[in-house]
Amino acid sequence: MKCVTSSGYLRYPHIHGDLLVFVSENDVWLAPAEGGRAWRLSGDSAQVSYPRFSRDGARIAWTSWRDGNPEVYTADPEGTDAGRLTYWSDARTRVTGWTREGEVLAVSATGQPETYLTWAYAIPLEGAPPRRLPFGPVTDLALEETGTALLTGRMNTEPAFWKRYRGGTRGRLWTATGTDPLFTRVLSDLDGQLAGPMLIGGRLFFLSDHEGTGNIYSCALDGSDIRRHTDHDGMYARNPATDGQRIVYHVAGDIWILDSPEAAGPRKLEVTLGSPAPARAPRLVSARDHLGSLDCDQTGQASVVEVRGTVH
Repeated sequence: MKCVTSSGYLRYPHIHGDLLVFVSENDVWLAPAEGGRAWRLSGDSAQVSYPRFSRDGARIAWTSWRDGNPEVYTADPEGTDAGRLTYWSDARTRVTGWTREGEVLAVSATGQPETYLTWAYAIPLEGAPPRRLPFGPVTDLALEETGTALLTGRMNTEPAFWKRYRGGTRGRLWTATGTDPLFTRVLSDLDGQLAGPMLIGGRLFFLSDHEGTGNIYSCALDGSDIRRHTDHDGMYARNPATDGQRIVYHVAGDIWILDSPEAAGPRKLEVTLGSPAPARAPRLVSARDHLGSLDCDQTGQASVVEVRGTVH
């Protein structure tokens, strides 16, 4: 059987070791880190975004609309041991990365009075409930030993959606070094949108369009020594992510990689979608998979049951 390949429209890349993960055709895909033929990791044909490798590469977390609202899902790179981690039913839920302890980092406005009030959560893979982090409302963050970077504001997750916006709700960046609980706002005089904070080698990398087109820049943690690392014109660099050394992002559906902070410039990865859609085999959904605690009343005529985090 002949397999037809296509270039596709590739988004939300992340990289670890010799593997690249990204989104295309409403599924999560994997490919060699140097480019080549990709294969599907998920087979739900549902909207997905922001896949992120764990720090050891053993798991991948992403946001999926498979069951309605966006929730956090994980699987290993082989596509097995897949599972859903959240039942928040919030339209702003989004995976942002992993902690050093192996928890998924995500932001969500679950339980908040306004949808823009997203908080950061650390989500264990098993057992314990999600843990809300003490940073207040944020829309993105980077946690490393060298420090913490926070992104706040309302118009900040996708600068390409509102190019060259200069209003008061654009993203604001904040940094703190080490375990210092005091955050300082940086780059407040930069007249542009800010997004995608990443911490690499003691520097803050970020996405900005203050020079007209969205490109990747970096600065010291105090906001000084601004450097530009990409030179795209017209089409924005979007959705940057890092493994702590390399940065991958996409421009108009193509994936680009900046091999190191000192690299002369980025290069485009040639990736093709070559695997056919996975078979839609029937799947038995067991109530046991989603059943929590239960209890009967004293008469035995009624009971209360927890299913998927809700009481019935």
